[in-house]
Amino acid sequence: MTTFPAIRATHEFKETHLAFYAHDFLSGANITDVAFAGIPGKIWNYNQFATVYAEDAPLTEGMDLKSASVGRIQGMFMVSSLDGRNSYDMLSIVFTNKKYNGSTLQIQGIDKQFEQYRELSVVSGTGKFRFVRGYIMCNTVFVDLPNAYFVTQCNVTVKHH
Repeated sequence: MTTFPAIRATHEFKETHLAFYAHDFLSGANITDVAFAGIPGKIWNYNQFATVYAEDAPLTEGMDLKSASVGRIQGMFMVSSLDGRNSYDMLSIVFTNKKYNGSTLQIQGIDKQFEQYRELSVVSGTGKFRFVRGYIMCNTVFVDLPNAYFVTQCNVTVKHH
C-alpha cells in the first residue's frame, strides 16, 4: 500500500450569492410538480403525509416566467410530517445559463412548505460549485390558486473553491 503525505490546502473559499425565481405549476399543460406515490385510499396532495412528488421546474432571472432562463430545479420531495406542514426535499439546481452552465447545486432538508420564508441546506455541487456548502432562502412571492401556479424567490449563499 502506498501512502501520500497530507498536503495542506492553500485554496481559499469563495462566497457566491445567487438570486433567481422558481415557477411551479401543479396542474395544466405546463405541470412541473407531479405526485407519484402516497398512502393508498388517500388523496395525494401537498398536505397529505407520505405523498411523494417529482419536480422539474424552470428557474428564471426575474419573476416573470418569460425572463432569462437560469436553469431548472429537478428532484423530488415528500410530505414528511404527520400534520402535512413539512416536506423533505431532495433537489438539484441544474444551471443552463452561460456563467454556470453544466454546474449543479444539491439542495436537501425540511421545507416548511406553508410558511412564506423557508431555509434549506446546500449540501454539495458540481462544476463551478465543487466542495460547496451553504444555504438557500426561499420566499413565496406569487400565488395563483385558480391556476395552481406559484413563484418562489430563491436566494442562495454558498462557499466553494
